[in-house]
Amino acid sequence: MNLRVYFWATFAFSAILLLAPLRTGDLPGYDDALYAHIAKDIVRTGDWINIRSNGYPALEHPPLLAWSEAVLFSVFGVSDAMARLPAALSAQGVIVLVYLLAKKLLGNRWQGLLAMFVMATSLYFLKYAAHAMTDVPFTFLFLCAISAWALADKNPRWYLAAGFFTALAAFTRSMMGFSLPLLFAADCLVRRRMPPLRWTAPALVIAALPAVAWYGHLMHVHRDFFVQVHSLFLEHEVFGGLQPPWRRYTGVFEYLWMISKGYWPWLPFMITGFVLVIRERRRDLYLLITWVAVVFILCSVTRSRILRYMLPAFPAFAMLSAIGLTRLVPDRHLKLSLRILVPLFGLAAIVVAIRQPGHWNATDVRPMALAATSATSPGERFGFYDEGQPRWDETNQLQWYGDRFLDAYLERSKLDEAIASRTQTVYVVDKATFEALAARERLVVVAASGHLVCFRLL
Repeated sequence: MNLRVYFWATFAFSAILLLAPLRTGDLPGYDDALYAHIAKDIVRTGDWINIRSNGYPALEHPPLLAWSEAVLFSVFGVSDAMARLPAALSAQGVIVLVYLLAKKLLGNRWQGLLAMFVMATSLYFLKYAAHAMTDVPFTFLFLCAISAWALADKNPRWYLAAGFFTALAAFTRSMMGFSLPLLFAADCLVRRRMPPLRWTAPALVIAALPAVAWYGHLMHVHRDFFVQVHSLFLEHEVFGGLQPPWRRYTGVFEYLWMISKGYWPWLPFMITGFVLVIRERRRDLYLLITWVAVVFILCSVTRSRILRYMLPAFPAFAMLSAIGLTRLVPDRHLKLSLRILVPLFGLAAIVVAIRQPGHWNATDVRPMALAATSATSPGERFGFYDEGQPRWDETNQLQWYGDRFLDAYLERSKLDEAIASRTQTVYVVDKATFEALAARERLVVVAASGHLVCFRLL
């Protein structure tokens, strides 16, 4: 069996599956449209340091994803496809790096190819590779840092690369990015490894300095407002209470349940590989166990519990699955299966590329964004109200697909006050609210789409 042919076939089919669908669909309104409209504002203002969301400082998230999108927008123009491209390219990078790292850790190209195929066909991973979110780019940088760490066994200069990629990971997702030093420290303890201080000390400086400089700048410029925003963010995402209170202690079981539902068909092989590494005391593979354990524990103790937060552990899952496959399935059957499955994977990728219908998430909102932009002057804000609900998805889409900032109202009384005082002259509201307003206000409809109406006050 020519492994080189199957490597390049899997590489090519993965690229088709990841890149071809970028031409269709639009952006969901939460993280996707949030990072995209921040990047669009960077291009519009030319300010790469003081980044903004809806005209206000964007302080919750590090800037690396928005910067990468802004670079693409500057070169290729602002579009949904360019917003999703960093995630798609990162996913392709993950698939290739899994092969390279598995080949090194597991000791042969055959298991590396199996791990690559598992990674390329992990449906939950592929799902988020199509999103303009931080999860897959962070997974790629996380994997880069661990790969450099593994290479440093023989060449300590790779510690500097591990520090560099740790810095980039922290610049993509701050809290989870700092899990890498914890993972490396745990690996040293588990494998009784003592890295040379002459290399690890500068690596730690490289890892920490960019984030320290960035957050130091934000703290200096915004002071109490920065502390307030981050306190609220951490309370909501990490440290806040759960209802009912006993859920604070159920994170382990919730993630086990989510993995048991979301990692098919590879789950049995991944569990087998996990057990084999521990039972056979494969000290050379303890990095995989530590990797999974650190990510799993950190996800389990936080307030927000979503399986995509576990994506940085998926490359380790793929390598453990390769171990399980080679132990449970005879080699000749595995090779025969791969001869069948790789062409089927290619056929599926081509079918998806040709017939991909796209996921349309802004059908109602996009016309409203264009209408509000046409009805207002540059720099003029418009009002938004949708049944009093905190529709941050729609507010992000309104900014991404339009070119105006907005004031979102969560209480009907606040909306009425804004209309009475003419705080804005243009509004986007739900139909029921519009009908109630039309009975007592002089206004003209600019556009209507789905459950939303854009109008101007006379």
